[in-house]
Amino acid sequence: MTSNAGIKRNRRPHGLFVVRAEIRVAPETVAAMEAARRASGDLSLSLYIESLVKMLETERGSLPVFVPNSTNAEVLTPAAA
Repeated sequence: MTSNAGIKRNRRPHGLFVVRAEIRVAPETVAAMEAARRASGDLSLSLYIESLVKMLETERGSLPVFVPNSTNAEVLTPAAA
């Protein structure tokens, strides 16, 4: 990872309730999300993920539900149960 010193990010407004969520993902996933959030106006990673969730909910009605199969994950339904 590179140094983030001196980088001004667009963040969530102060005072909003948040919870900490730690996740483990492949390095390629992190790189893709980092590139996308920077291209989206240098959003913080949390604001980028929240915006992505809102976009999916607006487009699909809710988040997709995935069912693992032998090769990868496939969408079971367009809406989360």
